[in-house]
Amino acid sequence: MLLLTLLLHSPWVTVKMHDRHQPYSVEVLFEDHVTLSDGRSKPHLVLLQLTSETLIVRRLKTTQVSSINNKDIQTIVSRNVTLKRHPTTNSFGFSIKGGCDTGFPVLISRVVYTNAHLLHVGDAILSINNEDISNLTHDQVITKLRNISGDQVNLTVRYMNDMAPYLHSTSTTARSSLSSSIMPTVKTSFTLPTSASVRMRRQQNRMSAEYPSGYHRPGKQQQRLSLMLSDQQQNTDEYELLSRLLLCENESERCRRQLNTFAKEQQQQSESISLLTEEDDEDNSTVDYVSVQEYSLLYAYVTQYLSGTDKLRINSFQLHTLDGSQSGIIIADTAIQQHMWISRINMVIHNLTARTLTELNQTLLPSEQVLYATWIHERVTNINQNRLPEWKPIFIVFKGSDLYIFDDNKPPPLCAYDFICCSRVYPIVEILIEMTSSKHRLDDRQYCFTLTLSNDLVAQRRYLNFETKTELDEFNSNVQRSTYMSVYALKNRAFGCMYQGQICRLIIDITKGFEMYNNETNIILWSFTFDQLQSSSDNGRDKIYFEFKRDLIVSNENEPTIHIEIQCQHLRILIHVINAFLTVKLIGKRDDTIIQEIISSD
Repeated sequence: MLLLTLLLHSPWVTVKMHDRHQPYSVEVLFEDHVTLSDGRSKPHLVLLQLTSETLIVRRLKTTQVSSINNKDIQTIVSRNVTLKRHPTTNSFGFSIKGGCDTGFPVLISRVVYTNAHLLHVGDAILSINNEDISNLTHDQVITKLRNISGDQVNLTVRYMNDMAPYLHSTSTTARSSLSSSIMPTVKTSFTLPTSASVRMRRQQNRMSAEYPSGYHRPGKQQQRLSLMLSDQQQNTDEYELLSRLLLCENESERCRRQLNTFAKEQQQQSESISLLTEEDDEDNSTVDYVSVQEYSLLYAYVTQYLSGTDKLRINSFQLHTLDGSQSGIIIADTAIQQHMWISRINMVIHNLTARTLTELNQTLLPSEQVLYATWIHERVTNINQNRLPEWKPIFIVFKGSDLYIFDDNKPPPLCAYDFICCSRVYPIVEILIEMTSSKHRLDDRQYCFTLTLSNDLVAQRRYLNFETKTELDEFNSNVQRSTYMSVYALKNRAFGCMYQGQICRLIIDITKGFEMYNNETNIILWSFTFDQLQSSSDNGRDKIYFEFKRDLIVSNENEPTIHIEIQCQHLRILIHVINAFLTVKLIGKRDDTIIQEIISSD
């Protein structure tokens, strides 16, 4: 069973979905049925829709319930059924949802026509080959069914009258998740559509779901692709995308239905594509979407952790919006479905943030441009309260040569005036960022680091966390870029100090290195480049010790070095500035080395 995995990268590939309750069409980038819990009442099924600006949650309400497939099924009677593998697909011909990790029993969500007389949408699987599965997770049930060695399986099932309408709604609209099908799978990679292919589809008024579907055997890909594309299109990037997506192990059932319609119009060969009978469309139950909630994704963030803790949720996440509202706990069927939803939502959030910052930068001076902005979580210890440490979100911005921190219920910036109102502003060259190793982590959260601020009255050392390594790597890259631009914009920094009983000033210059001047005579006392610096240390209060090489050209290990002791009131700021300048020099050397390697290779 295939799953259309269109990642939400630019250019966008959209599907226009018409809402029965609204006179206008909504552009939906991705949608699927998931479980939603508010932490108080029983979890319920919802339709989750992702647009280019919002996340829409549509709760299902059954207004008329009838028996599935127009058959009378007893609610409380358990049945024993025996299913045989399909000789071609090697599958048992049904899909499932639920498991002990989702809060629902294992339920039949889809049945192929060969088993329609044995199974029904809404049947709960009680046992497999006389082995109870009530304590198995969704993935464990999938694995157990796939590992059955024989050609048949014995199931004990019971029809769930209260769950059937919801499952049947997902079946008739043809949507499924990754592990919901007991089918042979093939893993592969895929590419994103190019802008040319997207324009081609839009010009031909196609929907984004025009991809191969149905059960297939390896080796038949080219035959089915020829049904989808003309000879002229087979040489395009879209052909490459389709051929790669053909091997993906997931496809939403929505895409299968839309493709069947397309294939009928193009080649009139739908009988070889769809394995479902027309009875799936003859159900008389009507499912309405009520309690529609729409969450703006501008400056929103997604978290997998339980609120304020270091404990990860299983196959679930929660959305927090700019106005403080929350989506409730969104529960996916599998970890992969959870990851796909989070990555898509984060991509929309990233694009909205980039667009907002671009508009904001148009009102700012070139030296005050916003370079980077993101949500991050900080570990807060309540010293005056008998409470455990908790995690809270803060919003940070690299703007010009400064770091802005928006916390204490201060929302992220929407205009230039918001930066003026921000009370926590720190020069980027005066901050120090250190990665935290696994043995030094304070709790179970990974991807942590410390942010040391030289003049922060609230907390000089902040313990921060990103939820993914990708976010941490992006943060490190932007820290280096912002530091580089800040140092070269600053060029040098002077510090008042005492040297050998004289009132002096130490100048850190990006081109010259370290220079010491006498304040009274303005005479230079000594000068060393950054390359001559051997080591440095401090006493943690007001003194710093340098060790310099005498001559940069002569590299003799036995040559004595020059030791210099300086007393400075602003020791912490001095150390952070030296670290920033040395980092920029190291980045410059690394870039020069890369350029030289490119030149030599040419």
